[in-house]
Amino acid sequence: MKRYHWVRLYALLLVIILFFTAFVTGAVGSLRILKESARQRSVVRSVQGINDATAVMIDSLAKTAESAGEEQYSQLLELVRGEEDSTLSENDLENYFRSGYANKIRDALGSDSSGICTTLNGMIADAHIENVTVIDDGKTVIDEEKDENGNTVGLWLKDISISRNDPVIGTRSDTISFKINFPEAVFHAGNDELFGYCMIAQKGIYITGRTSSIIGNVFAGKHPAEECREAEIVYGETGTYGGLNILSTQLGAKSDRIISEGDININGSFVVLSPYSGELECYGQQINEIGGFSKEARCSLEGVFYRTDRMDEEQFSFYHDMINLVDVSLSPLEPLSLYYDSDNDREYTGRYRKLISGSDVELKEDFTGIVATRANVIIDKDVNFEGIILCGDRIYAMGNNNIVANAQVARSIIASEAEEVSGIKIKDNLGGMKVAGFAAPDYFVIPYRYE
Repeated sequence: MKRYHWVRLYALLLVIILFFTAFVTGAVGSLRILKESARQRSVVRSVQGINDATAVMIDSLAKTAESAGEEQYSQLLELVRGEEDSTLSENDLENYFRSGYANKIRDALGSDSSGICTTLNGMIADAHIENVTVIDDGKTVIDEEKDENGNTVGLWLKDISISRNDPVIGTRSDTISFKINFPEAVFHAGNDELFGYCMIAQKGIYITGRTSSIIGNVFAGKHPAEECREAEIVYGETGTYGGLNILSTQLGAKSDRIISEGDININGSFVVLSPYSGELECYGQQINEIGGFSKEARCSLEGVFYRTDRMDEEQFSFYHDMINLVDVSLSPLEPLSLYYDSDNDREYTGRYRKLISGSDVELKEDFTGIVATRANVIIDKDVNFEGIILCGDRIYAMGNNNIVANAQVARSIIASEAEEVSGIKIKDNLGGMKVAGFAAPDYFVIPYRYE
């Protein structure tokens, strides 16, 4: 009986020990779980805090960028409107806009790492995000990407180090960069790339007669052999038809760009092709100097000639972009059957003449303005032209012609049309035309992580 009593005491003691051990083990486990849970909550709070701070910076930077863009656009637009005939091209203005936009953002954020970090920390503080800081490690920078000509083509805010302090897990950090996008800013209504040309003919250009001159870019398309006309045979076309053809004359051209889809045929003529403002780039299948019985053929090219069958990828891309630009621009002329001449329109108040036609146009007197037709254009001898000729077929210049591109003339016509309530308008009969204005991108600021 006594032995049984001791066994019971031992069993009870063992139960107590096992229970205590289990309790202690459970308490330690619970404590570990609580600590891990607290750590996980701190990690989540830190990640969320850094994300919240990033979102605040994106929102604030977007407002800064939008304000900078609108201010820069307004300043340049005032400059353009202050000149009766702005000599600044759309491309020039876009470069000025991008550069000024970048400078205004730099002025708003700071010129060095310390100034930028101070500005960003102010954004975070204003949003009342606690324990999050942008660390000035001397690496944060505004990076302005430029092309080979020194024009601004990209804008970045790089290497922003964001840190959050937490009493449980200590410091958690992340490094992020922002790409700052450019708004679309159009200053001249119309199509300035197109308006740099004086002659565009989708099936070729034919020049003859007495000495003539060309100032401005030229585009001469091509046509199939079955569309060859008897009057064109003497120009010396072989193999390809259309292109730029010069017969029995002296011609001086100052251009930055001459594009011929066919050959450039110099038949019994003396031709000087030289640059207007930059370097002359001449595209064509080949240049043929064709000597006649009594007249020598000679072409002096002060520029670079790109054979269309030997171009590199960049040249090929540009060449076809220009063909596409012409196709898009002239495609609305194809169905035209009307004839409109602003000289016959008493309600037209524009400074310069415009002529839109679904049939051949013959210029018998000096003309300043825009001619647009799906058919042919004949420039009579002794007639001068200033502006742009847009022709869906061929252009024939008959001699002693001065043909000059003038983008200001074209811009003036498009601007006057914007004020007209009704009437026949050039801008409604050309493709690819732009409307002047400022347009924000889908996102001003995009977060980016460099690998």
